[in-house]
Amino acid sequence: MTDFDYQWKNLMEVESLENEEKKIPMFHDFEYNNDRVKEFLKLTGIKSWYSKDFAIGKYRFDIDIKSLYKKDSFIKNKICLDAGCGSGRWTYAMQELGAKRVDSFDISEEAIKRCKEINSNAHVFDIWNLKPNPIYDFVFSWGVLHHTKNTRQAFSKVASQVKKDGMLHVMIYNKENDWAYEGFRGDTCVEKHEYWLTLSEQEKIELCKKMAEKHGENIHLWFDALNPKYNWSHSSDEIEKWFKEEGFSEIKLRMIKQNINMNGIRK
Repeated sequence: MTDFDYQWKNLMEVESLENEEKKIPMFHDFEYNNDRVKEFLKLTGIKSWYSKDFAIGKYRFDIDIKSLYKKDSFIKNKICLDAGCGSGRWTYAMQELGAKRVDSFDISEEAIKRCKEINSNAHVFDIWNLKPNPIYDFVFSWGVLHHTKNTRQAFSKVASQVKKDGMLHVMIYNKENDWAYEGFRGDTCVEKHEYWLTLSEQEKIELCKKMAEKHGENIHLWFDALNPKYNWSHSSDEIEKWFKEEGFSEIKLRMIKQNINMNGIRK
């Protein structure tokens, strides 16, 4: 079982996490519903996906999501790739926004079992095996690249899948937010992972509980944050430079929960 199989199994199945979670507000991060679509729209921030009747966050959301995307959607009839799909919540959002096809992959068999519930084009696959194949109108990689051994090289892998005039969207940890992770994110993440591996299951839960109480969010989120071996972080300037080096323009930045969401168009 890989680190990420272990992670997904805990996030979705282990009773001990669920029992502890009752003490802290639950974050339903793995559901397939309209909230996933709304969050996807918020993350990407592409103006063509909005209308005057549609808003995010504290504002109104009082129309049926389907009435929006059927009128006008960047995703509609496009061929999309969800690179590092996890349980498939963003795959679901792209499907709901009218994608012609969504190909999804993840290194975790446990995650793909869940994603296959909604997408038959979901496969266990390692990002390092990607060959240049620029056939996708839209490539989405959210919270994935910084968990590889080399974020910049992984970025190049997913960028190589985007066709001319297609879009790449990535979410990568923001270096400015490392302080809250007490060494588990950034340059010391591998060293901290060695410490994580020495902990018992209960000790891991207690650590996640402590982090949730100290910094906010919940046990599930902190387990997701602390378990990976690699938790690299980068600056927005650094990531923008990667986009330019890979031939992208019209680069846009959105900061969501202190994470860097950035997209650009292949020239």
